[in-house]
Amino acid sequence: MRGRKKLFILAALLSAILIISVVFSSGVIDVSTVLLGGSSGPSPLASSTPVVSVESPNPTFSYAPWAVSNSSLQAGNVTEFRVNITLVTDLFAWQINMTWDTSVLNVSSIIAGEFLNSAIPPVNTSSSAAPDGLGFVINLTDNVEGYTAMGESILGGVPGQDGNGTLVTIEFLVVGYGSTNLTISTSGALNTTLLDDSVPVVTIAYDKTDGYFRNKYPGDVDGDYLVGSADAGVLNGAYGKSSPDPLYKREADFDLDGLIGSADAGVLNGAYGITYP
Repeated sequence: MRGRKKLFILAALLSAILIISVVFSSGVIDVSTVLLGGSSGPSPLASSTPVVSVESPNPTFSYAPWAVSNSSLQAGNVTEFRVNITLVTDLFAWQINMTWDTSVLNVSSIIAGEFLNSAIPPVNTSSSAAPDGLGFVINLTDNVEGYTAMGESILGGVPGQDGNGTLVTIEFLVVGYGSTNLTISTSGALNTTLLDDSVPVVTIAYDKTDGYFRNKYPGDVDGDYLVGSADAGVLNGAYGKSSPDPLYKREADFDLDGLIGSADAGVLNGAYGITYP
């Protein structure tokens, strides 16, 4: 019950921000279209649909900006991911809900990105409390349940923003060993939603790319610190498979190129028999 109460409070706060936005921009309030967290999902996607993506500012692999695979990032280290937007038109407010495995990562800091803060003047955004106009976004983060619900809006008579940019930067503290997806939720309470500055407010359709974090040592597919027959069995079963084939196994894709192949087999063979500390 406590978790539901928190979600209700956050929904009310986000809704209040968006209602204020509509008042400033038009003087008209349509609560039925302003409230977020409803059951309706994104509309059918078009070829130019905006993309909400979770990306690393320093990706391990240039062809996998959504992923971090780095065995040096053990408990006590931090890593960052950015939630970026591309190809958007007239973005006036956004709400992102993300989930992850709390046995591997915990959120330690959430800071607004530059995209909505590029509105002129920057004090017209809900995250502009910091001196440089890049304060914390409204958020409800639960490192036990493993979710963070975040929201930001333009608050005055400023048009929505067009183009590409960062919505928010999330810093994670590494707390365990393994891997986790950073999943952008598109359904349920406080689902990810983009809104334009129309009245009534119009939901912007979007596609998404989830993030991924892994700090397993080379060759350790199953995360037991030993590179052995169990790991080889997983890799052999997925050999030759590529994403999104259901037989593809990301945990065995050590170079994250989307294919389980000879390069991955070479990593496992080179580490075979090693027990990591």
